[in-house]
Amino acid sequence: MRRKERVRYQPISVREILLEMKNLSELMIDLAYSAALFNDRDLAEDVIELEEKVDTLAYLLNMGIMIAARDAEDAKILSGVAKVASAADKISDAAGDIAAIVLQDIGVHPIITEIFERVEERLARIKIQEGSPIIGNRLGDLDPVSMGIDIISIRRNRDWIINPNDSEIIMPGDIIIVRGTQSGINEFREKSGEEITKVEAATPRRAKAEESFKDVVERFVELKDTSELMMDLAYSSLMLNSKELAEEVQALEEHIDKLHTDFELLVLSKKFSKNEVKGILGLIRLGVATEKISDAAAEIAEVILREIEPHPVLKMTIKEAEETVVYVQVDEGSPLINKTLREAQIPEETGMWVLAIRRGGRCIRPKPDMKIEAGDIIIASGYSDGKENLMKLASPKAFISNMENNEINLCS
Repeated sequence: MRRKERVRYQPISVREILLEMKNLSELMIDLAYSAALFNDRDLAEDVIELEEKVDTLAYLLNMGIMIAARDAEDAKILSGVAKVASAADKISDAAGDIAAIVLQDIGVHPIITEIFERVEERLARIKIQEGSPIIGNRLGDLDPVSMGIDIISIRRNRDWIINPNDSEIIMPGDIIIVRGTQSGINEFREKSGEEITKVEAATPRRAKAEESFKDVVERFVELKDTSELMMDLAYSSLMLNSKELAEEVQALEEHIDKLHTDFELLVLSKKFSKNEVKGILGLIRLGVATEKISDAAAEIAEVILREIEPHPVLKMTIKEAEETVVYVQVDEGSPLINKTLREAQIPEETGMWVLAIRRGGRCIRPKPDMKIEAGDIIIASGYSDGKENLMKLASPKAFISNMENNEINLCS
């Protein structure tokens, strides 16, 4: 059993603590899923270590809130901060539960792991070896985008650098967490000096087993993506003080409750042998963790729905709320149709960041290779200047018509 860190009050701003809790809890989800799906004990250990750090931060934050509250009105406003901190802590606890699947030698069903070995986008933990040719280089010099990867964090000794900037220098012994395609990860792993492990082709027998569990995998992927989408939308609703986004989160919570029940029933309906029991248990626990994440996201959104005036700390922590949320339908004739999000380059072209895409009544967490279709509703955030640019791309005819009507109104 790990020894718990002794909590001592530190004069750290509530803003700094909350920001670190948010960043760490989001990072932990990525690390935890990767640890479980790829049976990586090192990643699982990292998650447990980070969970303890978030727990300590939660104590420090509560102390800070108690000291900051001067009267009943302060306490009411600060209750929103406490709620968000509690939710971030629950997200980190869910990540710890996922990591425990690996550390307790439960694991997920081997067929599921093998299928996820073949997904297009995955995460990897890569250690920079002594003698690596990239030691001393800046991250920007490596041009990770050209390799098809995104460097999301660096662990250096006991410290984590989250979302490192291009000027960060690579040091020997750095543990770098990357997200991207398998080929890009392999290219970066080769540069780091690590050995590349080849994924074996599936045998006919294993391929048949994979096919029988295909519906389970598809349902789990939907659970995972939906819970992560809820997290994104919840923090965005807070950042933008957007009741619309908060309502999206609440609607998704009801959807994910049904998804989770269907997932568990589907897993239990499969025929499995005695030696597969632990793997099936691990799969069920993964499902439980996704629901915990979605519940925590709903708690964040609740701060907005209860119309608690956002404390300045919340606005500063997530980002100054000069941004706006826009819902834009992609019409026939839009140049975005049949382009992937990567090809569309919406952030570069418009300054708007795509939070979600609503298609056929479902809210989808977009991935770089997702193709945009006519009728899609793009939910994006960004500065108000970019709103018109996005409308022009998604609905050119409607945009021109709107501009003409405005001209008529101005002239009349």
